[in-house]
Amino acid sequence: MFVSLCGPGRAGYNAPRLEERPQSFGTAIPGSVSVEKVIGVDLGGTNIVSAVVDERGRVLGRDKRPTRIPLGPKAVIARIAESALASMVNAGVKPASIAAVGVGSPGPLNPTRGVILNWVNGGWKNVALKAELQKLLKKKVFIENDANVAALGEAWVGAGRGEKVVLCLTLGTGVGGGHILDGKIYTGAWDVGCEIGHIVVNPEGPKTPYGNSGILEQYASATGLVRLAKEAGVPTPAFGPLEAHHVQALARKGNSKALRVYETAGRYLGIGLTSAIHLLNPSVVIFSGGVSGAQDLLFKPMHRELKQRCFPQSLRGVKFKIAKLGDNMGVVGAARLAFQRMKFV
Repeated sequence: MFVSLCGPGRAGYNAPRLEERPQSFGTAIPGSVSVEKVIGVDLGGTNIVSAVVDERGRVLGRDKRPTRIPLGPKAVIARIAESALASMVNAGVKPASIAAVGVGSPGPLNPTRGVILNWVNGGWKNVALKAELQKLLKKKVFIENDANVAALGEAWVGAGRGEKVVLCLTLGTGVGGGHILDGKIYTGAWDVGCEIGHIVVNPEGPKTPYGNSGILEQYASATGLVRLAKEAGVPTPAFGPLEAHHVQALARKGNSKALRVYETAGRYLGIGLTSAIHLLNPSVVIFSGGVSGAQDLLFKPMHRELKQRCFPQSLRGVKFKIAKLGDNMGVVGAARLAFQRMKFV
């Protein structure tokens, strides 16, 4: 079964159900030949994923291992280097054939200096990731916000391929955003642009740890859904805490309280996207992250809100798609970053 992301009466993309999404690429492409190769790294709070990627966006070999945040920055950076080397082994390539390394990292960060300024979940402050990795790998290293590089990957060889203005939303534990303009990341005057999760959608909403209140992340993220579900009286599972996937399962079964949660989340997602569409005029909006798996539960109320609030000329022609690259979204985007910074493409 396919569910339209474009809402009733609008021609557009049909979003595949979660089990129909593309799976991770294999570890090697026999006989692959490329002029240049780089390594893309996706640094997350749970896992480190590294991949050798060629200039056509093909993953030639990859490695995935736990991040192990409690070990501290120095040990985790060593693990990133080990993962990068393992990806080369899996790809069957030598270090001499790798031109550079791109890293997608949680932020906020300073991409120019290559410093993670304050990774709250990791407990990192002012960590010189670029300099330390360059010492270990003996390669040029480029870092960028993880949501930005994920968007860059989709714009390069994924759901945004060939599009002039790409807006990518990651609906996961939080809400991240990436804005790609003419094939390149647009980050604003001092590299902190497209924080779409912090758009205010309800000024009277709950306070955030950042001092604001009623931001999109508090409604359209996994943590936001759980908060709304608890407030709505959605029943807690017999074992373990209430999680977003429990709410989705109940909504699929017709639970009225769970359905109201998605109506609320979708409505506020539409309000936030209205501002983003009016400001950025994207040709495509791409959704990734676990919350986007709710599909029609979330996107139908979102589209109703967009139709009510958007200028018709702003909304007309905007395509809404599910990300195509799956688990390789971050590493492919980080690789593209490295190619662009090295000016190979």
